[in-house]
Amino acid sequence: MDETRRGFVARRVRMPSSGVVSWTVIGPDGRAVEVIDEFLGWLTGIERSPNTVEAYARDLGLFWSFLAGRGLMWDRVLVVVLGEFAAWARRPAENVLVLSEQAAKRSASTVNRMLAAVMSFYEFHGRRGNDLARDLVVATRSGRGAFKPFLHGIAREGPRGRPVRLPERQRLPRTLSLEQVAAVIDCQQRVRDRFLFALLASTGMRVGQALGLRHEDVVSWERRIEIVPREGAGSRSRSKRGARGSVPVPGELIRLWSDYMHEEYGALESDFVFVNLWKGEIGRPLSYSSVNELVRRTRELVGFHFTVHH
Repeated sequence: MDETRRGFVARRVRMPSSGVVSWTVIGPDGRAVEVIDEFLGWLTGIERSPNTVEAYARDLGLFWSFLAGRGLMWDRVLVVVLGEFAAWARRPAENVLVLSEQAAKRSASTVNRMLAAVMSFYEFHGRRGNDLARDLVVATRSGRGAFKPFLHGIAREGPRGRPVRLPERQRLPRTLSLEQVAAVIDCQQRVRDRFLFALLASTGMRVGQALGLRHEDVVSWERRIEIVPREGAGSRSRSKRGARGSVPVPGELIRLWSDYMHEEYGALESDFVFVNLWKGEIGRPLSYSSVNELVRRTRELVGFHFTVHH
């Protein structure tokens, strides 16, 4: 039996204290799942996008269906269970293993987004004093535990012992103050564009490296991004030849990426992180010319000149 039919479903609700619309997850007994309700209520309270709250509710509903199908409790989960959930989410049926991307029920980007929602839930309860939630978050970010099934089909596993290192370049943009960088990011109307500029500023990536990012390169649960030199990626994602590296990134950047995945990217099927979403061929990798046009518009808005690192 498919666990998604066990009765854990997302429902829109109105907050009794403020009247603001939020979301909850209803169990097979017709009651809201209290710990999810607390998390989604907090997201609404800090004014996260309604689309984000809805997407988190649906992702957590699927996670609860998975747990229920295996008789597991949310506060008794180990890292290996997260790996099993990722594999389950991609299976077209319970007794079918995914041997190719085409056979998967959900794309790697969708499952990556679901894992980000689950880990945000555990991070919230860890901050509220739940020891298991806190330990689970620490374990996923430190690389301990059974990571092979967790990463399978979502991110490539690099050689063990490969050091995490920062790129040997200055931050982007080089000559701007922190206030100016914030102005560039804050003036963006699209979450995708805020994430792009924040990524460039936080990591020192070249534009080509950013445009070439695949979903498997964003290891959200460990707060790092893989920089992978790729040949033959085409003009839309070309990057200079160099050694593969792993760049640690702040939690704020991962949260911005998660917002982008939930609010704008959604169920779109593409290997690339940065794609056309509103004009041009939807789902096509974002081009250099599109980024140059975005930079030009941003200069007009902020009132000062800046460039990005090509």
